[in-house]
Amino acid sequence: MFTNILIPIDGSDNSYRALDAALLLSEKLGSNITVIHVMEEVPITHIGSEKMLNELLEAYKKENQDILLKCTDIANQKGLTIKTFLLQGNPAPAILDYNKKEKFDLVIMGSRGLGKFKELILGSVSSKIMHHSPCAVLLIR
Repeated sequence: MFTNILIPIDGSDNSYRALDAALLLSEKLGSNITVIHVMEEVPITHIGSEKMLNELLEAYKKENQDILLKCTDIANQKGLTIKTFLLQGNPAPAILDYNKKEKFDLVIMGSRGLGKFKELILGSVSSKIMHHSPCAVLLIR
């Protein structure tokens, strides 16, 4: 039933709890786990030095890749193997596009638990995924 599970990770405690839930499910059902992290575009107004800009962008990319490395380490400690991918763009559309393209059975992701008013004004990635995903979504708090 849930053979291919997608875990969008943002580096928050709730997203790592979602990974733990997915790994537990994988142990029980033999599911394949794919973890993605979406690296948002950096708004750059003006940086005088191209060298400094490149250093900042490399540090930012490494920071994002480290999130995926942590996920791999967590899975390896449990004796499991996962696939990881670093995507770029706006998180909700990037996750939805990847989900539709790869045809996952389940998305497990963390929820920051924004209040209804904040969610109405700001929106949230988890809310957008929950309402537009082509498959089941499990939110972890």
